This record gives sequence, structure tokens and C-alpha cells, in this order.
Amino acid sequence: MSSPEQCVELVKSESLRIQQYLTVLSAEDMARPSACDAWEVRDVVAHLTGGVDLFAANISRGAQGDSTPPEGFPPASVSSLMARMEAGAQRAISLRESMGDQLLTTFAERCEDLTQLLERLAARDWDKLCYHPAKVISVATYVDLRLAELAVHEWDIRSKLDASAQLSVQCLPAVMDLMPSFVVGTLFRPGNKQSASGRFRFELTGVVSGSHDIVVENGDSHMETAGTGSTSATFRCDTETFALLAYSRISLDKAESEGRLTVEGDREFASLISG
Repeated sequence: MSSPEQCVELVKSESLRIQQYLTVLSAEDMARPSACDAWEVRDVVAHLTGGVDLFAANISRGAQGDSTPPEGFPPASVSSLMARMEAGAQRAISLRESMGDQLLTTFAERCEDLTQLLERLAARDWDKLCYHPAKVISVATYVDLRLAELAVHEWDIRSKLDASAQLSVQCLPAVMDLMPSFVVGTLFRPGNKQSASGRFRFELTGVVSGSHDIVVENGDSHMETAGTGSTSATFRCDTETFALLAYSRISLDKAESEGRLTVEGDREFASLISG
């Protein structure tokens, strides 16, 4: 596990690296569709820019011992997150339109604002709880969430311009730390629509390799270290493929057809992993 100082430095360096990449894109590239539904490349940048406001405000309040919802926000819940995400597509587009040709400048400024906030935190602050629309999480989890957003949304941008684009290897450990603490059960809820029950096992290779179970009980899910019990379906893939699957950037069928993933066990249950 990385230290707070290492995590802050990674947020800073990854933000700067993405900024440098964006500066060489043409206006035509910025207006191309991204891999994120309904967003052009420039809308993804606007989302990453606007996200700093939510992150910074809630981390600041949490560091002061306040994890209650900000004024105008509902109590933390998955339904609150889903409602915010539904409105998020147009919010990012409107923000991009309002920033005009200052989009990249504003993105750089807001990234620096977040870095400075994180640098001011004491080590004892990292375990303090903060409000997030989905659930109350620690400062440390918020930082993992920012790294995951940078990684996934950079992929959203690059993958439409370069078919060989990959998730940032530097961010993958944070992405995996975030899976059990935030993603599984909120953003990634396999079997939720069918109120299914069972156990998916993921045997991951490459960066951050390991064995993990996603346990589904009447549609609710959580992630834990793989046990010795039986599973309904077992998936074997690298960590990047798992992350893309969890973030709905690749379907099970596509991952299989491209040779990125293999499946053993109950095929009908396995199909629930995509929704």
C-alpha cells in the first residue's frame, strides 16, 4: 500500500501527464466522441475539471470532522449517486461550453488546487470520513477515486484516438484498492437487476495480480479476497480487463472474443457480470 505522500505525488504526476497529452490534441480531436457515452473528448475533460469541486469540498469538510451532506445534497446512497450520474452528462457539457477556450487552462488550475489541498493534509486526516453521494468514504478512498477517475477517463479519451490505449499502470493499484471499498456495490452491481445470488471469482494476472470474489446476495454485491468455497463462475483475465469490465468500458462478450478473458462454470450466471 502506498503512503499518503506517494498517493499525492501520483495524483500530481498523473494529472500533469494527462494535461501534457491534451495540449497536443487538435480542436478536431477534442471534439471527437469519447468512449464515455454522450461525451466528446472535451466533455470528459470538463467532467474531470468539475469533479475537483466535489472532491475538494467534501475532503475539506471531512478533514474537519464533518461527513454530513453539503447543503442541497441528499443523504449518501446508491440511488443518490445514480440520480447524480443521470444528470452528470449534461452538467459536463454545460460546464465545457461555459469554459470555452479556457477548458485546458481551467483543468490545469483545478488539478493544482486539488494537489495543494491534499499536500496540506496531515497523515491523521487520511482515515477521516467524508461525504460522497454514493456512500461515506475516507479521505484515502477519495484519493483512490481521483486516481481511478484519471485512469478511466484518460482511457475514454485515448482509446478513441489510439486503439492500443491502455489504463495507466501507475494507477491500477489504486483502482484495485477502490474496487472493494467503493466500486463494487455502487458503480458495479452484477446481477442487481435480476436480484441474483451467487459468487463470481476473478483470477487476475499482471499488475496487481490476485484472486477475488464478488459475492451477490439478492442483487446486493460486495468484493472480498477469494476463499476456498465453490463459485458459480470463474473469470481469468488481467487486471486492466477486470477494471474495464467493472467500469462498463468493455462487455463480457467483447472481452472473450478478443481473447482477453476466459470463463468457467455457469454461463448463464456468468453473463450477469455485464449487468
